[in-house]
Amino acid sequence: MVVKDVEAQKNDNFPSLEASVSHYLKQRGVSTLHAAAIAVAAPVDRDLITLTNRDWTFSANSLKEATNAKSFRLLNDFEALAYSLPHIEDHDLVQIGGEKSIKAQVKVVLGPGTGLGMATLAPLPQGGWLPIPGEMGHTTLPIINAEELTLRDKLVGVGKFAEVEDVLTGPGLLALYRAVSASPDLQTPEAVLQAALANANPSAVKALDHFMTFLVRLAGDAAMSLQARGGIYLAGGIAPSLVEKLKAPKFRAVFEDKGRIAGLMKSIPLYVIIDKFPAFKGCAAALPA
Repeated sequence: MVVKDVEAQKNDNFPSLEASVSHYLKQRGVSTLHAAAIAVAAPVDRDLITLTNRDWTFSANSLKEATNAKSFRLLNDFEALAYSLPHIEDHDLVQIGGEKSIKAQVKVVLGPGTGLGMATLAPLPQGGWLPIPGEMGHTTLPIINAEELTLRDKLVGVGKFAEVEDVLTGPGLLALYRAVSASPDLQTPEAVLQAALANANPSAVKALDHFMTFLVRLAGDAAMSLQARGGIYLAGGIAPSLVEKLKAPKFRAVFEDKGRIAGLMKSIPLYVIIDKFPAFKGCAAALPA
């Protein structure tokens, strides 16, 4: 599956998502489409949709009108990523342990960004796939030791509920850094990430180590909960930059650490998606042939 004619647009240049879509098509002289799909970072099971991090409100109908498409699908962003999984080339994946499945088996894609997205892709008996969007970002943060309990208390308050998105997001990485640093001077998640990757700041390195530990532990929880023998795929803007650090044996050990049934985890592959535009492939796969 080939992705072409990609254009990155600045949201601030447009008053609405419909305007952004219309501009893209007008620039290419396209007046009508046979089929179109759009993926958004929001639940799509309602008539009117408002993005979490931008005051854009739209509907499937308004977007279909903007595309002037005969057939149209509106998808959640991780639903689109789930659809993409069978279509991502091997060279756009980094496998960290486990064994690649030769059969169609359950797959899970998850990843941190401004939130923590997640979706499952299940094989259908008659062939094809069924994507199932999830909300793993709002589940309980998987804490297993005293140091992590102390971190939890610093992040959300003593004895308070901590969800996954309190840590496994860009803002969560910054919060981790502030929790482990005696004198935090880095001001953005990007600064913390780059300092950690360059080993330039001990507190940033420690914060990122906690971040990756929680991430692979959550991935292991997803693998066990859904029996995802087709693999767990890490996606999003942060995961590709973590590839080399995630190759450290200790992180695969955290992924597999499931007590009495840890042996079942050894064959489940953990992948990092390094394809730049996987969701576009998922949108295409979601459309009727």
